[in-house]
Amino acid sequence: MKHIHKIIITFLSLIVAVFIGWIVFDIGDYYLTDPINRPHHLDHKFWKPGGTMGHGLGILGGSMMVIMFIYSIRKRVRFFHKWGKLPTWLNYHIFLGIAGPILVTFHTALKFGGLVSISYWSMVAVALSGFIGRYIYVKIPHHVSGKEVTRDEFNVQLITVTNQFKDEFGLTDDTIEKILQLSGAEKIERRGLMGIFTIFFMDITGWFKWQKIKNTIGKSSSISRKEMKHFKHNLRQIVKMDRQIAFWNAAQSLFHYWHVIHKPFAYTMLLIMFIHIAVTVSLGFTWIF
Repeated sequence: MKHIHKIIITFLSLIVAVFIGWIVFDIGDYYLTDPINRPHHLDHKFWKPGGTMGHGLGILGGSMMVIMFIYSIRKRVRFFHKWGKLPTWLNYHIFLGIAGPILVTFHTALKFGGLVSISYWSMVAVALSGFIGRYIYVKIPHHVSGKEVTRDEFNVQLITVTNQFKDEFGLTDDTIEKILQLSGAEKIERRGLMGIFTIFFMDITGWFKWQKIKNTIGKSSSISRKEMKHFKHNLRQIVKMDRQIAFWNAAQSLFHYWHVIHKPFAYTMLLIMFIHIAVTVSLGFTWIF
């Protein structure tokens, strides 16, 4: 099922990407037209926020933003805990949280003003903070069900994986110690909450770090070219797990602070969006219905 959901999300993402590409290619000049001259554009009646297509994008994007909140219900209401795995729900949540704001942005025709602009920028804040939240989330180990792994459990996993790695490639204790030193875990843990910048920098410069670790370990070990790919895969896993343990406490705290910031923006966005919809419908803008 995991692969099926991955295919579905990839397919939906492709549809949205093609649709957005078509909009940009077909009427991209409309969005670049000065707002004062835009009413004279040939496509204005169709693509303006209240137009057939512009209004439809708002409905579709707004619906995505509402559906996105089902993830929170699945996460918090015990009755729904048996309905699929939480990581799968999170993947759909992320898809909706990216596609929805993009479609809503086209709905606005890049004109932001009035009360609804608060909802729009709250939506942008929710989307951007979502990327940060996702980054922190993946640094916290979870079971397949989505439940967090305890630090003791994860330490046992690291010891098991390290011992298997050591036996498989005939590595010494000194070599294993050198790997853990080169992982940078000590620096991450020492910096506390600021360790997120350290681990992020290590992620984006990962290739250079892996080369350094691989070359250093390779010189003190007799690993054939045939084994090198498997060796690097296991090496990456150990270094990644070591960094996660070092970032453990900071990740838990950051995730708590992230929720404190993320939720108010999400609720503000939703409240003003419903007010916007109510006002729009009361003025007679009911799309094609």
